[in-house]
Amino acid sequence: MRHLHALIGLLVLLTAATAAAGSFTAKMDVDTYVDSEDANESFSDEEAHWATSVDGEPVREVYLSFINNFGTEGIFSPDDIESADLKLYVTEVEKPGEITAYLVHGATFDTVAWDDKPEYATNVTASFDVEDVGEYTVDITELIEEAVETCVEGCPYSVVLVAEDNASVAFASMESSEDAAELEYVTVE
Repeated sequence: MRHLHALIGLLVLLTAATAAAGSFTAKMDVDTYVDSEDANESFSDEEAHWATSVDGEPVREVYLSFINNFGTEGIFSPDDIESADLKLYVTEVEKPGEITAYLVHGATFDTVAWDDKPEYATNVTASFDVEDVGEYTVDITELIEEAVETCVEGCPYSVVLVAEDNASVAFASMESSEDAAELEYVTVE
């Protein structure tokens, strides 16, 4: 009987290990942007979210908050992540340029404003250039590995998009259409 219990336990562990391998889409619960000119306003209901920089300083930042399902998907270590892509749709380009993605440890609420925006970690980033309207896929594997490292117990995490130099770019929001941001990650088999 003892061997039967050991065998069943081994099968459960193997099933859990194989259940973690695969491709997952993280559910976004909030997307919004903050604006330094309207420092106490929330813009979560807008159809487009702006990332803008003036004279090299960010004046609008986009926040994307995701529900953490790492534990239920069997992801307990950054080494479990093979790749992670953030798909974004740019709806308007006032000034083309570089956008940098950063990780926020914790949720971003739909009431966030410039004056109370969460801090983002600057040790891990992912950058991409925006020239025209259209879909962009950004490799944010290192950000998601960092999210697993800091949030494996189930804390929420967010990605913030910050414009560099003098870029000004609008991204589709959840309110606008099916073109809202989407985070997909693949686990190691």
